[in-house]
Amino acid sequence: MSADNRILIITDLHGCLDECLKLLEALRFDEKKDTLINLGDTIDRGPQIYEVFEYFHALKERMGDRLILIRGNHEQMMLDATDKKNPDRGEDKQLWYMNSGDKTVYSFLNHKHRIQDFRDWYESMPFYYMNERFICVHASLKNEDPRLNDINTLIWGRDTDYGGKLVLTGHTPYKLPMYFRGNGAHAFLETGKRYYLEKNGMIALDTGCVFGYSLTGMAVEGDVFYLESIKSGVKN
Repeated sequence: MSADNRILIITDLHGCLDECLKLLEALRFDEKKDTLINLGDTIDRGPQIYEVFEYFHALKERMGDRLILIRGNHEQMMLDATDKKNPDRGEDKQLWYMNSGDKTVYSFLNHKHRIQDFRDWYESMPFYYMNERFICVHASLKNEDPRLNDINTLIWGRDTDYGGKLVLTGHTPYKLPMYFRGNGAHAFLETGKRYYLEKNGMIALDTGCVFGYSLTGMAVEGDVFYLESIKSGVKN
């Protein structure tokens, strides 16, 4: 990976479009050159759920394979709850609504759309992405080969003792981005500082924007990366 082939990683937007756009500006996002990866959870909880969908739906048309939208537990809850062939649909809808799915439903309805009509778009989201340097999943890994992990681990897991090939995750909010080495050691990561990419362990990027903390993104340039954070405007 050369410094010219920048990869930006963001996560857990939960309808926080304003912060997302500010973060991409801080990361110097160039949609004509960069690869952008979101680690899941675009929907539920936040104030601009449909607007986040609209932005990424259009961006995908322009960027194609350079925009990678990983599936999170909230997208999966929505898919389970809106699947007419799912025998547990009623229970899954209840679980989704307990996790703010009703906000997503009403956000789409307020823009004269039904989220069910975009199921295919959400179902096209993969559970993981990997390259020669790192793996991206929403929540966690146990085995460094993402294909050998069950779906619950990929989208719901919260383990921090993973020590395999470097994985980038969201899902579990921390007040600051964290690096977990896999042997019990961990460290906070500072924004604006350049770090060399580790070969192993886990970098956790969810810093709880929708809960009033911040939205954090990562820019990978060759063998180094740096982080930027935008203070949340969500009032809780």
